[in-house]
Amino acid sequence: MKNILVILLCFFSIAGWAKEDKNKQITYCTNLEEAMQLAAKKHKPIFFNCYAGWSGGSIMMDSIVLKDPALVKFIEKKFVSLRVDMVKTPAGRELAKKYNVRFYAHFLILDEKGDVLHRIVGGCKAPEFQKRLEEGLNPKTSLAGLSKRYAKGDRNPDFLIDYAKVLNMADEKEKYNEVTDYYLKHVDTSYLFDTKSWKILSKRGREYNSEWFNFIYNHKEQLTKSNGEAVSEFIVASAFQKVYPCMILHAPYNKEFMTDVEEKIKSVSTDYAPGKQLLDICNVLRLRQEKRYTEMLEAWAKVMANFPNEQVIWKFDLTLANLQDMSAQEKKKAADYLQSKIGKLQGNRLEQYQYAIESLKSYQGIIFETGTLQDAINKARKENKPIFVDCFTSWCGPCHMMSTKVFPTKEAGDFFNPRFVNIKIDMEKGEGKELLKRWKIDAFHTYLILNSEGEVVYTSKGYIPAPELIKRMQEGLDSLKK
Repeated sequence: MKNILVILLCFFSIAGWAKEDKNKQITYCTNLEEAMQLAAKKHKPIFFNCYAGWSGGSIMMDSIVLKDPALVKFIEKKFVSLRVDMVKTPAGRELAKKYNVRFYAHFLILDEKGDVLHRIVGGCKAPEFQKRLEEGLNPKTSLAGLSKRYAKGDRNPDFLIDYAKVLNMADEKEKYNEVTDYYLKHVDTSYLFDTKSWKILSKRGREYNSEWFNFIYNHKEQLTKSNGEAVSEFIVASAFQKVYPCMILHAPYNKEFMTDVEEKIKSVSTDYAPGKQLLDICNVLRLRQEKRYTEMLEAWAKVMANFPNEQVIWKFDLTLANLQDMSAQEKKKAADYLQSKIGKLQGNRLEQYQYAIESLKSYQGIIFETGTLQDAINKARKENKPIFVDCFTSWCGPCHMMSTKVFPTKEAGDFFNPRFVNIKIDMEKGEGKELLKRWKIDAFHTYLILNSEGEVVYTSKGYIPAPELIKRMQEGLDSLKK
């Protein structure tokens, strides 16, 4: 009986310890000074959780990963810990500047003087996060340790690969580019065809037709031997990233570019499914540019049937409402197609489809051109009209309200369509970036009137109801006559 009691006492003791251990949390200091003092006293580095309450990554790491019992135990043993909200508090904002914290989730390992030993940007699961922290504690693998080694002149290829990996994890873009530039340009070419180099090559060559993209494309056969289908996937993905803005009308159609994409994709693999899909998308965009809308809708239906990305389909579908120069029959076909898609939709996406359908059925508002600014200028010269430019961004609330509440009205359409060549330009995409600087736009929403030479003659800003917008644009037209 006595033995049974002992066993039971031991069981409950262990169970209680396990429960306590499971609920154990990281003990955080409240400010950097306190953490530095404690670190000096305990001869430990500082684990600095750079927190942002609006960041999904920060919230996920805080609520899940940094609650893992094994990870908590490790951090408590190895570090003095500090957690600061880097956005809400003045002290946090100052620390964000001091340590160049721009993205979240974000974690630092500091020495007792507050100098950075290691930096981890982005979240991951608990075992991987502990591994990253362990690397940060080792001078041979930490950001500070590797940086010292590089500064002393070490340019061994394997070392540069390791250093680049840590710089990438730390989001040290400038230094990463410096180190990988040296690696790509100075190591023996044979290294570049090794599997170890692929992460560097694919990251630096991500931009379509960049120097290292072209290197990958021109050596695709050699690289495929060591990296397999990853090479074809990379080329197609890079091309798609360039095609996508045109697909959703955030960038103008460029025939030369599309031809180049098609040639490259055809040379990669005739059997690679995503490559075939991209070729089909290029065909859809060509038909749209040529205003062969019935054929475009038929071609898009075939693409959509097997396309895996629902968000891309959704984004393209909504652009159909922008093609207001379609015939009545073509608009009906487009509206019927969109109607066939709404059965499974709900919430905001359902509302967007319904609005697009209504726009196609009854649109009487402003008809915007879908080409480049130069295309609009050419048309303006031909028709002897000024140009109305809607300078917008995707995040701008007044821009969205104008596009949904004002521009579609019959009142706006009756005024603008006979008097202007109308064009919408996203000021953060494509040619909009350069035009933003040229036109010195400092607020959104902004509207411009250009003469047929493309020169700004009138400017207005903000959300404006249709009658007031018409009044202001008439003032702009009157100024042209003076």
